[in-house]
Amino acid sequence: MYEVEIARMDHEGRGIGYIDGKVTFIKNALPKEVVECEILNEKKNYNIAKVINYKKFSKKRVKPFCPYYEVCGGCNLEHMSYEETMQYKKEKVKNILTKEKIDFPEIEIIENPSPTNYRNKLSLKIKEGKIGFYEESTHKLIEIESCPLAIEGINNCLKNIEKLNIKNGSITIRINYNNEIMLIIKTEDTIKFNREDFENVKIVGVVVNDKTIYGNNFFYERMNGFLFKVSFNAFFQVNPYVTNKMFLKVAEHIENTNTVLDLYSGVGTLGLIASSKANKVYSIEIVKNAVLDNLENKKINKKDNIYPILGDAEKTLSKIKDSFDTIMIDPPRKGLDKNTRNVLLNSKAKKLIYISCNPLTLARDLKELASVYEIEKLYILDMFSYTYHVESFCVLNRR
Repeated sequence: MYEVEIARMDHEGRGIGYIDGKVTFIKNALPKEVVECEILNEKKNYNIAKVINYKKFSKKRVKPFCPYYEVCGGCNLEHMSYEETMQYKKEKVKNILTKEKIDFPEIEIIENPSPTNYRNKLSLKIKEGKIGFYEESTHKLIEIESCPLAIEGINNCLKNIEKLNIKNGSITIRINYNNEIMLIIKTEDTIKFNREDFENVKIVGVVVNDKTIYGNNFFYERMNGFLFKVSFNAFFQVNPYVTNKMFLKVAEHIENTNTVLDLYSGVGTLGLIASSKANKVYSIEIVKNAVLDNLENKKINKKDNIYPILGDAEKTLSKIKDSFDTIMIDPPRKGLDKNTRNVLLNSKAKKLIYISCNPLTLARDLKELASVYEIEKLYILDMFSYTYHVESFCVLNRR
């Protein structure tokens, strides 16, 4: 047992202290707290520890609202007030960019109007008939009855999942604007779905091991006046409240004369938003099914100025004869690959809109783009409330 004073927090929301001079990461510990802790994992350059007892509490500590918070691996910041989590995220992004010597303007915070009951997707494990999340960094199942971050319709559905008689596997529950539910199940067990078992729940599709056994393998999401087809395995932002605000920011930074290039376009959500103001939108995506969804979404929303293209950005751009005023990018957590960075550096686009879910890879990419572009606006959107994850929204102008 070691007594440690917490000096600061790391980028994953853990407290940082020192044991015999070695950096030690401690979950659920705030700066200025003194804790007794036990080392769980001792590495060459750092330790990972857990709190056994609090000797001194921070004045900023609050009581977590989730009964599973101490053991569940889903959330990281429930022991902080919502306002403090936002300041933590702002400082986190600021510190990461400053470390890379990137010039940036004052960071603007876009809060979540619904910090709880906001998730439209919940992925759960099932072990020996019990449903829940794994404890952090383990395969120990923490059985839950509900999740306070999930939209209530998901929690209502969760009460009935045991009726599917799944012994082992996983289940993802997705919900749309109309409280319609899709169930996506992975299991070796035989599933017999009975609609009557899900009282007061609008089940529109059940997919087991990628095969549809009830209803459809997609539903529709409505946002900002647009209708989006969302397939069972297609990406869509988990927070409809903040996504709505993000879409408004996209529209704000698109001009009527723009020809827009939408890279990593997925099912075309950002392209559709931009199409309301832009002259043309070219959407490039390497996943075939996402491009097919984009084509259908273009048709549903009666947008003739969107041109979905299947292919790799570097190889496909040479086939497009138009020049681009604006390029939008919303890559996965790994950020931009080398080819895409080269495309951006060599383009004639006057403006980049870069949306990122990982400030570390964002900083890496911005550092390289800084030779050509400067940051005009920088927002952080609280897409993932009470977790350490941050969604950043950058507007860059060509120098």
